[in-house]
Amino acid sequence: MAASASGLRVLVIDEQSVTRRMAAKMVRDGGATEVLEAEGVEHALVLLDAQQLPVDLVITDIKAGASSGSMDAVAFVRRIAERRLAAHLIIASALEEPIIRAVEAMANGFGLDVAGLVRRPISPETLRPVIVRLVARRAAAPLLRSRSVHLTVEDLRHAIADKQFVPYFQPRVRASDGSVTAAEALIRWAHPERGLVPPGAFIPLADRTGLIDGITDVVLEKSINWARVWRDAGIDIAVSVNLTENALNQPRLPERIAQLARQHDVAHGRIVLEVTESAAITDKASSLEALARLRIMGFGLSIDDFGTGMGTPEQLARTPFTEVKIDQALVTGVCEQPQFFGVLEYSLKLAKQLNLKTVAEGVETQADWDLLNDLGCDEMQGYHVARPMPGEEIEGWAKGWHREAL
Repeated sequence: MAASASGLRVLVIDEQSVTRRMAAKMVRDGGATEVLEAEGVEHALVLLDAQQLPVDLVITDIKAGASSGSMDAVAFVRRIAERRLAAHLIIASALEEPIIRAVEAMANGFGLDVAGLVRRPISPETLRPVIVRLVARRAAAPLLRSRSVHLTVEDLRHAIADKQFVPYFQPRVRASDGSVTAAEALIRWAHPERGLVPPGAFIPLADRTGLIDGITDVVLEKSINWARVWRDAGIDIAVSVNLTENALNQPRLPERIAQLARQHDVAHGRIVLEVTESAAITDKASSLEALARLRIMGFGLSIDDFGTGMGTPEQLARTPFTEVKIDQALVTGVCEQPQFFGVLEYSLKLAKQLNLKTVAEGVETQADWDLLNDLGCDEMQGYHVARPMPGEEIEGWAKGWHREAL
């Protein structure tokens, strides 16, 4: 595991001392800065509470504590997610796949990133690839830990007024020939004192207080401007920006986006608005009006997180979308997760039946790319293509990408 865990602070939980020590040695030999060990989840909680900052990674068997009559590992996962005691989680278990996946979904739902799943008994061959992917993701987006950032509503209002929010862009490319087609804007907060603040530190507060649309407006304007800058530099690609369900309910949203396009001299067809699948299948008249007007104006419309929602073919057929983005949960490492293959294949076929372009998010390896390409996915987005980057780096990356072998 040489250098794969470089720089990480890790907590290993396992009731079996031999297994725990072996796993701890693996990450310690891999270059982890600090490795904590706990024989159970209650001991682990004590260790985590004593840390000044959240640990980077927790590795635990989700069966830990299940027979002791005290807190079990599933409750522990919820606890550390709610209290932001760890940034990432690796689930190591020999339990049935559906149980493990249910815990993974729960952890993600509580805001705890599940870096991967490892079958017990743990070995360097199974643990190393998961940690390597985690370290690569962290290196590509070196953001502040959300637990160390304490924000107020006034902080957000001030940041919106000063337009401190900036887009980082993740390119996407056409599977057939590798040409660059678009870049998705991902919100970051360029705080003058705290540096680059991750979305997880401010999006929940912005959602609760109704300030998210002010943030979106700042990012939308800056993203559209970057589309013009790239075009003038010879990189004529689309820019996609995520909209909240609440934003769709704003009566003047279509006019506002059209105004920004006119102000920055960007064609409507070079602007794609992304909404989640749950927002896409809404019955709200105001949302349907906004979607219809945006499409009539010629803007692209994308269903984000496609394949994880509850939309029926009939509901999706009556929405005016131009493309779908297959959720990364169905894409990343799908070759190693056969239980997701059927859902992925069905999602792609459904999109094709609805005459929608398909974009896969979370393409992290050549294996991911090859499988999605074999299934007929139109475009790819993920770390295998490029990391998110500032707008000023897109031109150089795009020109370099054309020289790379696919």
